[in-house]
Amino acid sequence: MLRLMRQTIYLAAIVLIMSGCKIKVKNQDSASDSTSKKQSIAWLLAGDEYKAWAIESFMVNGEDQLKGLEPCQLDNIDFYYRNQVFESTEGNTLCKPGDPAILRRGKWSLNADSTAIEVKLGTDLFSLQLVEINEKRLHYRAETGKQVTEAVLVVSSKK
Repeated sequence: MLRLMRQTIYLAAIVLIMSGCKIKVKNQDSASDSTSKKQSIAWLLAGDEYKAWAIESFMVNGEDQLKGLEPCQLDNIDFYYRNQVFESTEGNTLCKPGDPAILRRGKWSLNADSTAIEVKLGTDLFSLQLVEINEKRLHYRAETGKQVTEAVLVVSSKK
């Protein structure tokens, strides 16, 4: 009887240890899936070193904002660098002679669940909710007060 009780306790201890290991592995997998998702979206956004994005469409409250822009504004490029630096640069066409090459510089990051890009420019923080992102297209939506902005950017070959 004592021998059977020892075997039962030993077996129960092994089962508890094994089930505890499975729970830890499962939790580790979940954390690694989340990290992998974040790295994947970061790679789509910034590539191995950086990625240049050109504007394809820009709407505010459903109204096209591109038709009122000058060609010098339409060719501006946004760069997302792997080290989480963001730059908005003047395109090939300058609006005014002597315009700086870099219009704005800041930092970008993904929010906790990788559903938005957070861009910090000085003291301003912009949250760009991802609608779609793939290797060649970035579609985001931003809401501030009653203003809803939607933009679609496409990969540019500018370096």
